[in-house]
Amino acid sequence: MKKLINIIIVVISVFSITSCETDFTNINEPAEDQVLTSKAGLLGVSVGMTEHFATSTLSPIVEIPGLSTREFGNTLTYVTPGELVLGGSLLSNDNAGITRLWDRLLRDKGMAESILANVDAVEMEPGTKSGLKAYAKWFKAMTLGYLIQNFEQAPINNSLDGASLFNTRAEVLTECINLLESAKSDLAASPISDEFSGIIPNIDLPNVINAFLARYNLFAGNYNEAITAANAVSLTSISEWWYDGSTAKNPVWGFAFYNSPDTKPQDDFGLTGAYIPEANDGRRAFYLTPVNEFETDFGMHGVDNAAGFFDDAAKSIPVFLPGEMLLIKAEAYAMLNDLPNAVANLNLVREKTNDVYGVNAALGPWAGNANSQADILDEIFRNRSIELFMTGMRLEDSRRIHPSLVPPASGDYYNERNRNYYPYPFDERENNPNTPSDPAI
Repeated sequence: MKKLINIIIVVISVFSITSCETDFTNINEPAEDQVLTSKAGLLGVSVGMTEHFATSTLSPIVEIPGLSTREFGNTLTYVTPGELVLGGSLLSNDNAGITRLWDRLLRDKGMAESILANVDAVEMEPGTKSGLKAYAKWFKAMTLGYLIQNFEQAPINNSLDGASLFNTRAEVLTECINLLESAKSDLAASPISDEFSGIIPNIDLPNVINAFLARYNLFAGNYNEAITAANAVSLTSISEWWYDGSTAKNPVWGFAFYNSPDTKPQDDFGLTGAYIPEANDGRRAFYLTPVNEFETDFGMHGVDNAAGFFDDAAKSIPVFLPGEMLLIKAEAYAMLNDLPNAVANLNLVREKTNDVYGVNAALGPWAGNANSQADILDEIFRNRSIELFMTGMRLEDSRRIHPSLVPPASGDYYNERNRNYYPYPFDERENNPNTPSDPAI
């Protein structure tokens, strides 16, 4: 175990696997090939990958699209948040927030790829190997998914020479689904060993794999498959990113709550008009603590303190929420024009009082037009915006459910979204000749 802990400590610095490389040597660190050719080393990589994602990568996943979709307000005009709040063509590809999001996701994806490239050559118990392989496949699928939620194209595979080939949204989503199906096959062939469960104790991997299969099949328009995967998820299972509040701190707490930050949640979840939550929606009190403060530069809404999963450095963050599975089914049924089942699943979210994490609307059934697909989808969007608040999902949701909305090129902080996709970071374009043209908006 001491050997594993030592490897975990150094593993993140060993792997700087993005498309931009840094050449330095630390003689106190194990060589990369030594880490990847032992069971302890590969398990250490999986723990290091998890810790990096949970404490570092999750922050821009939530913050960057949150600023573009009015989830967050910002009281200052510093370039990074200012450009994101305004959006449109004013958003430059050297924006530090976009660069953080891109680089950290590629780094974690590269660590998962390194595990998958080496695990078959290392002797270990069958259940440990299957768990490690399935976990790395899920991790790669997850990082790819977050990339394609925010960028028009993304590289399925990192390239060591910095010249990664880019893939289309359809190709990336297909790869996400294939990785997850392969992970299910790994676990079916050899159930996870106690050894691997002890390394990643807070993740119910079979449930997580089905949950992300439901998510990415929905994004890909595979509606029947999305329903099947969502039905396979236990809504009482808990999978979380864990924090101790000291060496590992909740990263959303760090930018949205701690020390009166400049970036805070907007009141009404940043929703306006017909999408404003009902006054007695229990999710208001769960996620938000009102304060007498207003944005001084961007927008007309007040800003609130974060609550829910984000008001303490030691609070855990769910890997996925049960309500997402119900809303996936509602949307998939709506897109299949099975409107009664769509409304039934929507109402399961609205009427929920026994959520395992406490995310309970405790409302009555929806009173809207149950014969209108458009109205049902609008209500699904409203509930996704509330139920999945501060999860990094709203940019994808807005673009998918309201595709006809066109963000103004001049920038606007009142729109539901002010971009469709982000420009590729300047460093990526400078170092990778395969970088596509930036999307117009």
